[in-house]
Amino acid sequence: MNLPNLPEAVVSAITSGDVNRLNDVYQPNDMTLEDIATHAAYHGQPSIMEWCCNQGWRPPRESFNSKLVSCAVYRASSSIFQILIDNGLDLNAQQNEYHGDPLATAVISRNYNFAKWLLEHGHRPRPSGGLFDTDDAIIHTVIADRADQEMLKLLLDHRHDLENTGAGVVAAEEGTVEALRLLLDRGVNIEERRRVTDYRGEEPHDTEGTALHHACKEGIEECVLLLLERGANPLAKDLEGRSCLDIARECINHEYIVWLLENGGSNLKKHFSNCMWEKLNMRLG
Repeated sequence: MNLPNLPEAVVSAITSGDVNRLNDVYQPNDMTLEDIATHAAYHGQPSIMEWCCNQGWRPPRESFNSKLVSCAVYRASSSIFQILIDNGLDLNAQQNEYHGDPLATAVISRNYNFAKWLLEHGHRPRPSGGLFDTDDAIIHTVIADRADQEMLKLLLDHRHDLENTGAGVVAAEEGTVEALRLLLDRGVNIEERRRVTDYRGEEPHDTEGTALHHACKEGIEECVLLLLERGANPLAKDLEGRSCLDIARECINHEYIVWLLENGGSNLKKHFSNCMWEKLNMRLG
């Protein structure tokens, strides 16, 4: 990140957190307190940030693409943010077209402690992503290779609104069973539809459908079973008019999923467990 140009002596005082030295080298006619505060945010120096405020500087209550706020977000220092909030910054009025609001950045970077601090200090529970983000930040907690159950639970505990996020569909598509279970426990719409981007890069896009459609297509038996147990409709149609059963029948080696869809009922879980043992014994044998 390109920081404001400041004299070397000033930068040295900021990076070391030396307020006395900063007092000696500060020249108000040659530099702005905003520039000093931006360096303080970038280097995570709350004493310097406090000094700026004591000199009469105040952070913006709201901002768009503020370099200072971006520095504070990337540093993820609760001490810096506490000073900013105490001096007028509104956590819910900060937006950046590249990284979104502070909570979106914390969630995507998997910084649980900072995300928790933001939520406990009034940040809205549904993050707002950047202008180029096609997914809600919560999606990053259910993608298989970066699934973060702890972060997902944190957001849900703070009443993150799940409407139109597609989180349940992505969890089913990705096979993150425990994430899907938690989302269903917290009331995600089991029949929500969305077009899922293939995060593994095998298919750029897929047809729009429910969580059960995508679990059937991917052959993820545990997700199919869980969704059926929770009442997912196996006869629901995707945009191409195919039911979940149609999709399963089109796929190779999805015979057991076809059986599940055709024989949904109270004995599914027991039968699934027995079948998995049979598969394991066949592989070992």
